[in-house]
Amino acid sequence: MKPAKVVPDLVRGFKIGGTQTQSWVERDIILYALGVGMSRDPMDTKELSFTYENAENFKVLPTFGATIGSIGAVFEGLVSCPGMPNFNPMMLLHGEQKLEFFKPFPQRQRVTMTSEIADIADKIKGALVTFSSDVKDESGSIICRNTSKMFIRGIGGFGDKGKLQDSLPNVPQRPPCKVASDVTTPNQAILYRLSGDTNPLHIDPNMAAMGGFDRPILHGLCSFGIAGKAVLKEFCDYDVTKFKSIAVRFTRHVFPGETLLTEMWKEGNKVIFAQKTQEREGKMTTQGYVELNEDPQPKI
Repeated sequence: MKPAKVVPDLVRGFKIGGTQTQSWVERDIILYALGVGMSRDPMDTKELSFTYENAENFKVLPTFGATIGSIGAVFEGLVSCPGMPNFNPMMLLHGEQKLEFFKPFPQRQRVTMTSEIADIADKIKGALVTFSSDVKDESGSIICRNTSKMFIRGIGGFGDKGKLQDSLPNVPQRPPCKVASDVTTPNQAILYRLSGDTNPLHIDPNMAAMGGFDRPILHGLCSFGIAGKAVLKEFCDYDVTKFKSIAVRFTRHVFPGETLLTEMWKEGNKVIFAQKTQEREGKMTTQGYVELNEDPQPKI
């Protein structure tokens, strides 16, 4: 029988489903790149290197790593965890995401993943659950580490503030170094979901209504990919080896069709970014940073 409230000691450290496997090929890489808005201009040869398998320098967007694993596995872990109460899956929202890179993603790969619930914290109106997953190639070498934080509305009040105290850098109080504008398409979420996150909140109007939204919302990880793409273009000239890590906090939902403005500030070997929607009075939807593999540079 499920407990009436979260039991933190039974949740923290819970192993999810043993070792999982996943593989990808060029088609998956291209579908993901299109899902975050690559190659809107088909004559842009730099972006074509992410969407054309026969390009001279065909490569994988770093944020593709967020598609390794699935929201289904996360949900399965929450349901099977003995310390978690029953909850409405439409009350599950993506709170934060961090990706750490140890080597560039190959064009084709079969990987194994081991995942656990690393932490849980009471946020009064809900619970913030932290998942950690190591992704390894066939030789056993780690490719990337995924850390996801999911906010579950309605199950707070259990009194445990959590063990992990990660923090993101504050958004600088000065004009940004660069600003990227991405107009999402009305069917952006329908395309992005084909990369693995098939939560009906992003496609089914009835399910979106159950979650408190008047229409389906864009995946947080799609906004995450759009932000990563902006930093990759503006500060790395599309060199994927420059990414050491990327982290983001989702602060407000985005509707497909809205315009995302990604503001970026270079500070040392980090690019701090903040996204906002142009249509809804510029309210911030995400904030985060990319850590770069380069010598620290002065503030710009």
